[in-house]
Amino acid sequence: LGIIGLGSIGWEIAKIGYALGMKIFALKREIKEKDLEKKKILEFLGANKDLEKVIKESDFIVIAVPLTEKTKGLIGKKELKLMQGKYLVNISRGAVIDEEALFKSLEEHYLSGAAIDTWYQYPTNEQKEILPSQYNFHKLENVVMSPHTAGYSDRALEENIKSVFDNIVRIYYGEEPENQIAPELEY
Repeated sequence: LGIIGLGSIGWEIAKIGYALGMKIFALKREIKEKDLEKKKILEFLGANKDLEKVIKESDFIVIAVPLTEKTKGLIGKKELKLMQGKYLVNISRGAVIDEEALFKSLEEHYLSGAAIDTWYQYPTNEQKEILPSQYNFHKLENVVMSPHTAGYSDRALEENIKSVFDNIVRIYYGEEPENQIAPELEY
C-alpha cells in the first residue's frame, strides 16, 4: 500500500493497511523526529523525492495530500505510467492528479482501477447541474466515483465536534490547540 501524504488521514489509512497485513510505503513532505516512531509499521517512509519508489513498490496507491502549488499536478502522465496494473485512490483534491492523463490511463485500462472522491468541477449557483469532470469517468467500468463524501460519517462528525471542544479546553489551559492550519504551508 502506497500512501502519498502521511498526515493524520494518511496515518489512519496506514494503520488499517498494516492491520490487514499490507506492507506500507509512505511519503511525507517533511519527516520530523516524531514521525520516526511511525516507522515501526512502515516498510518505507520517504520524502517527496521518493515518489517514484513508493509508486513502483505499491499495488494500491492512496493520494492524501492537501492541494497546494507544490502538489497541484503531482501525479501526471509520468507517474500514472508507473502505475500500470495498479489501483489508485484519490481522497485528496482533483487537481493533484492530471485530469486528462488519469482519464486516459483508466480508459485504456493502463490503471487497473480507481476510486475517486474528489473532482475537477463542482456545482455552483450559476451552474447547478455539472458533471465532476470534462471527461466521461462515469462511463468507465473500472472507476468507483463518490461525490466528495468519503470523509463524512456520523463518527467523523462526532469526532470533529469533540475536537473543537478539546481545543477550547487546551486554549483555556494555555496549551497549543491541535490541527491548526498552516498558512505558510498553504493549508
